[in-house]
Amino acid sequence: MRQSLSENPRVETQARGGRRTALLAVVLSIVLAAAAIADQTGSRTLIDHATTAYASYGKQPSAGLLYGLVYGVAVVDALLWLLVVGVARANRRVAATLGVLVVLLTAGLAALLLASSEYGVRIFPPLWGTLALLPAVAGVAAVALLFRRDQGVSAGPSDTP
Repeated sequence: MRQSLSENPRVETQARGGRRTALLAVVLSIVLAAAAIADQTGSRTLIDHATTAYASYGKQPSAGLLYGLVYGVAVVDALLWLLVVGVARANRRVAATLGVLVVLLTAGLAALLLASSEYGVRIFPPLWGTLALLPAVAGVAAVALLFRRDQGVSAGPSDTP
């Protein structure tokens, strides 16, 4: 007779670890938004960088658009990782697969911030792309834990003598 999953401490520990790591991705998404708020209200390095990049072309970048893109990436990242946390709490096997999809989406959004360019100049400094990439990095660890949980579920120990 198979042991109940709720009685298997190793599976439960891995499940909690996967959820906690996915929550770390949410926190890192919030950090991206907080960094954008701090930059927008303080040093304004993002808009200064863009203004310098566009100055030789006689263009004025929109601070609202630039910061809005960063906020948008942060919010989408946070919502996607919260979805993974919710699915993982329900102990559904789809949590690991969903996590892979969310890693790809969040990494893609970060790559857009890293690679966006106009007039041959990067619109966002590398710091912003790197901050946007951190939730995806944490997500990779969360997915690894979620897949380990799934493997523990399918290969659970048996109680038969």
